[in-house]
Formats: sequence, structure tokens, C-alpha cells
Amino acid sequence: MALRVLAVATTLAMLANADGSTAAETTSSSAPAAAANRVPEITVTASRIELEKRVSQFVNQIAARENGDEGLARWQVPPVCPLVSGLPRQEGEFILERLSQIAHVAAIPLGAEQCRPNLYILVTSQPEDLLKGMEKRNRTFTFGYNPSLHSEPPASVVDEFIKTPHAVRVWYNAAEKDAWGQDLTYCPSTEIEQLTCMPLDPKCWPPHYDANPGRVMLCGRGTTGGTHLSFNNLWWLSRVFVIVDQKRLHGVKLGQLADYVAMAGFAKLKPDSHLGDTPTILKLFDGAARAAPEGMTEWDRTFLKSLYATVQTSTLQRSQIARQMVREIAP
Repeated sequence: MALRVLAVATTLAMLANADGSTAAETTSSSAPAAAANRVPEITVTASRIELEKRVSQFVNQIAARENGDEGLARWQVPPVCPLVSGLPRQEGEFILERLSQIAHVAAIPLGAEQCRPNLYILVTSQPEDLLKGMEKRNRTFTFGYNPSLHSEPPASVVDEFIKTPHAVRVWYNAAEKDAWGQDLTYCPSTEIEQLTCMPLDPKCWPPHYDANPGRVMLCGRGTTGGTHLSFNNLWWLSRVFVIVDQKRLHGVKLGQLADYVAMAGFAKLKPDSHLGDTPTILKLFDGAARAAPEGMTEWDRTFLKSLYATVQTSTLQRSQIARQMVREIAP
């Protein structure tokens, strides 16, 4: 901003000299043109810097990292296979078609026509009752199982999720894979001593000092630990449940709902992000539906595309996503 003010002041001074000084008229004719051209150039530079800050803030606000500080989960194996329930057939097919289009553009792995569902979009007027029923019938299938802790999610976490009255609740299940995309193997800690691990491998160390039979540890083939630039393992989405409160859909267009579900279902997002004036469909339920975007914005599309194009094991993936988004939004 300071540079812009300086450029404008210089231009005004030159105009003043042109009125009262013959010497100013005898200078090179290209000088006024050069001065005039500097203002838009500086404006573009300042705008791009501001855009980079806003995009970076947007990515950091919505992209949830696994275990607090690990990588970003995304669909890989199995590919995403959406299922819509609770809507008339025609509306459900519209949403499925829209999700397929978005997945194709963003290069998101999509299952075949007869694939086994793993992205469940459930529209209901009684979301809390539905979730309670799902927990009772098959808690592990719905809310997952943590092999590293040898346990299901704590009851307090699940209860809070069920009772929180969001228009859309999303529960993510993700699986941790090794660098080759293979499932990690967990063994009781008492068996670790019988396995071969690389010396000082952080995934198997210290095996000789842990004899707690209730604890499990990574085992199998040894892998080197990650670095400050790279994660050792990957996170792939395995099952995602998107629970939509039908009573909160007043004024919401079907296209808006489909695009919102695409953002929430194709990427693991943080709940309750403060999005301010960010142009995103994720603001659909922040206020009146008519004030929200008509559908997925350029920021939303480039976020999904960048999420699936950047290096998943990089500790700088969120920064890479933001940079790629800026390159596409403002080439």
C-alpha cells in the first residue's frame, strides 16, 4: 500500500511540473508513460500478495490434519463410492451425477457403477435419532476403530458429535498406510521382541521396555521414520458419513447441497471453520441460503484439485495446495 501511495504521489507531482515548468516538457516522452504504467503493476503485485494470504488462511482453516499434525487424508484405495439416501430418486441421482462430475474434474478416484458404497449421504428429518440407531446397530462400522489404540472412539466424542445440532454432520474414518500404500500391521507389544525392526526405528522402539499386554505397536517390515519435510505414512479415507438435517434445507437449492456435500465428502474438513468473506460453498449454512454462492466456487474447485494433485507425504502439503490454488485463480 505504501508503494502504491508513493507511485500516485509521483504521478501527481509530474502533472504539477508539466503545468509550471518548461524543463518538465523537454524530458523524454516515455517518462510519463512509464510512471503511469507503474501504478497498475504495483496494484497487481499487492493484490496477488493479499490473495496468497487469503488462500493460505482458507486452506489452513478447512484442511484437517490427521492426529493433529500429520498428513491430509484423501480418497485413494478404495476409490470413493457415493450413496444417497432420504431424497426422491430423481434428486438423489442428480446429486450422484454432480459428485461424479466434480470428482472427474478434480482427478478424485471414483468407483465403478456397481462399487461398494463408502461415502454415505443420508438426508433425514431426525439426524440425532438416525445416528443413535447407527451407533447401536454397528458402532464400529460407523465410527471406526483405532488399531494403534486398540479401541473404538471414546463415547464422549461420539456423543458430542451426535448431539451437536449442525445442518450437516460429517464423520470421517481414515486408515493409515505405509509409504507403499499397504495396511499397517499391529501386534501386541509382548510380541514385538520376536520381530525384526530396523535399529532405532521410531515405529518399533523401544520394544524391550514395553510389556503391556493391552497395548499394540506397529510391526512387520521396518520403515524409516519421517523427516521434517516428509511424513512416513499416508492417510486414506475409508468411510465417510454425511448426515444432512432435512429441516435445515429451507431455501437451499439441490445444486448447492450437492456441491457442499462434494467439498465435505471428498476432503476431510475441520468443523466450525470461520470463513469470513471467503468465496466458498462451505458458507451455505452460515446464514440465509440465498446469500451463499450458487454452487462450488473457483476456490472450492481449485482446493479439491490441488488436494489430489499435491504430494501427500509432504509436511508442506497445505502450503503446496495454497500455492497451486493461487496459480490457477490468478495465473
